[in-house]
Amino acid sequence: MKLLSSAEQAVVNKDFGEIWNTKMARNTIIVVPLIMVLFLPVMYLVMIVFIPSEQMNGIDQMMKLLPKEAAYFSVKQGMFYIMTNVVCPMFFLMIPLMASSVSAASSFVGEKERSTIQTLLLTPLSLKSIFKAKVLSCVFLSGITTAISFVVFACVISAGDIFLHMPFFLNWNWLVLVLLLAPGITVFGVVFMVLVSGRSKSYMESVQTSGYIVLPLVLLFVGQFTGLFQLNALILLIIAAILLAVDLLLWLVAARSFTPEKLLR
Repeated sequence: MKLLSSAEQAVVNKDFGEIWNTKMARNTIIVVPLIMVLFLPVMYLVMIVFIPSEQMNGIDQMMKLLPKEAAYFSVKQGMFYIMTNVVCPMFFLMIPLMASSVSAASSFVGEKERSTIQTLLLTPLSLKSIFKAKVLSCVFLSGITTAISFVVFACVISAGDIFLHMPFFLNWNWLVLVLLLAPGITVFGVVFMVLVSGRSKSYMESVQTSGYIVLPLVLLFVGQFTGLFQLNALILLIIAAILLAVDLLLWLVAARSFTPEKLLR
């Protein structure tokens, strides 16, 4: 059974082109991942390798964040471990969240702004089919961006592991994060923007609104980095399960709210 009909696939292809032609969306999809998975990790790795440990501020506090299984690491190894397993997961999750939200803003709000939604509504496609095609186009685009970003990130971190003589970084935390949490965040970002699109008058307004959904990730990052709590695979699995349930609920609400009246106002 095909996931999309030929007509729905045409909508997906159209959305891909329009999202890519939207400068802000294109720049976000390219620049944000490059910063999060390439520039920042490489910069951090270079700092760890070339700056003497005694010249780094807050080393003692940072080393306290190491779990028991990493207690034998040297200072440089410990700093790289913290970057890989405490800092980078939060940075990485920004990618599916931002890619999905800016894609959905372009696909839904941008459609109204470009005055092309009327033409789309006149096609033989039902509202349900239009909704499915547009949501899946954003999910697919964000998923591709996230997958490529993880490959780049894995190459950078693996090089750091080899250089610092550390075990391979991929653990249960990262598996849950990449395979469950990132897809859940992707869907959340899209359906959230669908709900926001009915109230947003412009693409920029909807993108600014998406800034609110970044706040939970920031709080997780701050809480873990300050030592208030430590995320493990089980906690991440629970968060992913809750997020997937929320995604299902929001998907149903967004699908019901996807009406001509809200699209045309």
